[in-house]
Amino acid sequence: MVALSARLDEAKVIDRKVGDIAERYELGEMLGEGRFSKVYSATKGRMHVALKEMDMATLEEDEEAVDALVQETTALRRAYAASSKHVPKLHEVVQVGEDMLYVVMDQVRGCELFELLEGGSLSEPSARRLIAQLISALSSLHRHNVVHRDVKPENLMVSDIGDPSKCRLVVIDFGYAALETAEGLTELAGSPEYAAPEVLAWLDDVGQPYTKACDMWSVGVTAYVLLVGELPHDLPGEGDLYAHVRDTPPNFKQPFWSSSPEAASAKDFVLSCMQVETTTRLSAMHGLQHAWFAPRPDDNKSVVIGSSLAAFASLKRRVAGLSTVSSQKRRAAVSRWMGKLTTPG
Repeated sequence: MVALSARLDEAKVIDRKVGDIAERYELGEMLGEGRFSKVYSATKGRMHVALKEMDMATLEEDEEAVDALVQETTALRRAYAASSKHVPKLHEVVQVGEDMLYVVMDQVRGCELFELLEGGSLSEPSARRLIAQLISALSSLHRHNVVHRDVKPENLMVSDIGDPSKCRLVVIDFGYAALETAEGLTELAGSPEYAAPEVLAWLDDVGQPYTKACDMWSVGVTAYVLLVGELPHDLPGEGDLYAHVRDTPPNFKQPFWSSSPEAASAKDFVLSCMQVETTTRLSAMHGLQHAWFAPRPDDNKSVVIGSSLAAFASLKRRVAGLSTVSSQKRRAAVSRWMGKLTTPG
């Protein structure tokens, strides 16, 4: 345990050491539980925060989990400095004795964007407005070399959806985030249904270093899901996921995509994001220059939910089905994907 504490000190992860977390915060209800942690609501005076509790003995047994903690806290601090409007603040990391660690973050208001889809797909203007905020956030992150690597509706919180002047999108869950270097990024990250081909290549031991462009592929998939409530690919339950996503173009069979000039512009945006060649993929820096985001008279309308409930039910089944896939070749990767935070039922 002493070695772990020293390593976290050296990496400048720990901000404070106390004998009891009650010295700093009053813990409330448990919000969720994952493979390595539990998350609680907490207060400090009038401040409401979320506390991610980790057992240091468990951490010490898993080198990968320690690396992930160092990477997540480093990336999140830089991300908040880059885009405080769209990223939750990491207030501090507290070590309690030699037993527990608490990562203290903003408790973000609102709901997951994926939950919003339970009412149906979003209207095209509403999806466009939220994707514009997402691109704005990623543009700031990418300028500071922060790559999220797990962009998807479940990791996007939305508040004040009924008021366009206050509607705010916040990017959460930086568990796969990394700082891009000249050598590029390596290894699997994120969620398979939203991951870019260059990330999925690491499933088959053919991966090459990749860049922040992987986030924009995920933006394209996210935009597609918001607009029609389905995934752009019929992902295989077994087989070569990397080759399938690399070689299969997005499916635009739904009537929406040919319903209006605005829908056609949205389709072009999705295609611009989902370019297999990263050199031709739309970047976050230039994302808002796409024609889909040209100013319109309806920009001040509130978020509108569509009626694609059947499509959303199908989407949930397909994502759930994919998450249980575990072929011999990729069982370790899928196992790591399953280690995400889940909300108690």
